Amino acid sequence: MVRFLARRAAGGLVTLVLFVAALFFVVNSLIPGDFTSQFIMGGDAREALRESLGLNRPLSEQFWVWMRGVLTLDLGTSFTGAPVWDAVRDAVATSSFVLVAAGLVAFPLGFWLGRLSAWGRERWFTVPTTAGAVVLLTAFPPAVAFLLERGVVNLTSPSIFNQLRHLDEDLWPGVLRGRPGFEPIDPAGGPATPPEIFWNMVFISVVIVAVLVGVHALLARMGRVFSVGVLSIVALVLAPLSWMAAGIGDRAFDLALSVLLLIVALIAVTFGEVLLVTDAAMVDSRSEDFVLTARAKGLPERMVRDRHSARAALLPIVSRLVVSIPYIFTGLVILEFVFDVQGGMGYLIFNAVQDQDTPMVVGAFAVLGVMTLLLRLALEVTIAVLDPRIRLPGVEGR
Repeated sequence: MVRFLARRAAGGLVTLVLFVAALFFVVNSLIPGDFTSQFIMGGDAREALRESLGLNRPLSEQFWVWMRGVLTLDLGTSFTGAPVWDAVRDAVATSSFVLVAAGLVAFPLGFWLGRLSAWGRERWFTVPTTAGAVVLLTAFPPAVAFLLERGVVNLTSPSIFNQLRHLDEDLWPGVLRGRPGFEPIDPAGGPATPPEIFWNMVFISVVIVAVLVGVHALLARMGRVFSVGVLSIVALVLAPLSWMAAGIGDRAFDLALSVLLLIVALIAVTFGEVLLVTDAAMVDSRSEDFVLTARAKGLPERMVRDRHSARAALLPIVSRLVVSIPYIFTGLVILEFVFDVQGGMGYLIFNAVQDQDTPMVVGAFAVLGVMTLLLRLALEVTIAVLDPRIRLPGVEGR
């Protein structure tokens, strides 16, 4: 397993370095002008500002200066004076929470609907379900956001939509806004800024999921198997209770509500793929030998579906997710910008592009590349565990 992880990580790091290098030159070449172009100033003053920012150096020299900083885990300083890592770290907090929350709903929802669609084959259910999944899978994220906005506005009011679509500007820390953040409100000295609270929420949620997966694995050895949907519901219930126990309940609920529309939109653009892959995989397995054998043993049809066909469908689903990770991140970034979520990566990247702040743009994409690498590595390990045809050194007997 260690050698497997090392090989995958090494290959991913090489790809990431090449991606970041290409990104640096592409961003600096495609963005017209530079950071000083947005200011009205004389030629001498502009040249002095370019020199102070290092923009007068050859692009290759700028790249090596930036790359040396990256190798020491320093993403540099934005042209506005804010450390790039601080801004990106705070933005990743919001995006990570949205990604985890949407995943806990989109995957079980798509898996459950795909399972029913594949096994039931009632046209009144399968036709609209499949059609809706195809529409959402192929939909442009801004179109999904627009339809969601129209629905919320028509059912409630424009003011409620405005309250739900973005974080409170007065509460977000100054690193993204150019002004001081709010004072700590927790007398016990706990987390005070939205990014810190989001990171606590993400950490607690991930721990809960890990514990549930471990408990499920132990119970499975004793013959007690729970569906993915049940585990997700338990996680969604335990997470808020754990936030309250950690002393961040009120602020956590406020922040979760502020990105609720974003979570719903991300669920809409991701669950359709899980549904379609599950449906196709289970339809193909209906005539497989292991399904026929399970029926021949007299097992109930529901057990054949859930414990045999559905479990076999997990492998193609996870395999597809490995390929889809970059597209999921792209959809998330676009949705964050459309919904004007000031604390997210989408807001950070699009505003950095608008301001021609190339260190912020390249640093943000570099961090997204690392997140993509880590998620793909985790999913590839999951595939190795799920697929009985793969044998890793040290785990042949599993």
